[in-house]
Amino acid sequence: MTKYNLTVFFILLLLSLVIIFFGQNQIILLFKHYLSETLRPFEVVFSKASNWLFFWQSAVFNIKNIKESNTRLISENLDFYNKLAKLSQLEEENSLLREKLNLSQKAINTRLASVIGRDFQNNRSFLIDKGTNDGLAIGMVVISEGETLIGRIADAGYNISKVQTMLDTQSRIAAITATSKISGLVRGLGSDIIFDLIVKNKKPETGELVISSGTDGIWPRGFTIGKIKEVKSQDNQVFNTADIELLAKLQDFDSVFVILNSQ
Repeated sequence: MTKYNLTVFFILLLLSLVIIFFGQNQIILLFKHYLSETLRPFEVVFSKASNWLFFWQSAVFNIKNIKESNTRLISENLDFYNKLAKLSQLEEENSLLREKLNLSQKAINTRLASVIGRDFQNNRSFLIDKGTNDGLAIGMVVISEGETLIGRIADAGYNISKVQTMLDTQSRIAAITATSKISGLVRGLGSDIIFDLIVKNKKPETGELVISSGTDGIWPRGFTIGKIKEVKSQDNQVFNTADIELLAKLQDFDSVFVILNSQ
């Protein structure tokens, strides 16, 4: 052991003995008291600084955890919405397949087509993704789910066709009320339709369904058109008329059925 190390050892030993034997001495106690009082403000400062550092360390750590949680939740939500969209699409496809099966059981041969363009201004026409290559031809009737009439093929290309809806002013459908069996003619007015040529002494009930009668030889019999909204009768008119509420929202559907033939 070197002389320096030996000196340090004896100094520390001496300090230890002084503390052991004179720890309860009044002078030592007084010195400890003043030393403690002198260092107390520093202890408070160091304690607050330590708490402050601990707080911000925890805050930074929590922010990191929150960001990671948010990223994970966003990813899970996107996955959830994607699954919902796929489920909704599958439900729609299943509904269309059930509808087609129901039509097939009624000996109605149809072609399913998707809407690829609309006349949003007045809903008088729209485009579908089927044409002459798929067996479509001008004049074929177009329906939606629920066997509801939509319109007819006005123009047919190789793989695209234009459908003229019942709202068009050129549209005429021989019709009859489902319950009271009152005959008339459904006409397009451009933005809505009316049930016209109702015999003067007959008035259909409000809410009664109007269906195609098939007597015009153009539109197949028994397809739903709408329901009576309001009957109008004027003394100076030969026939009564009635406003019709369409059951098919022409701006909402994405797919339609084109009737190729029916019995």
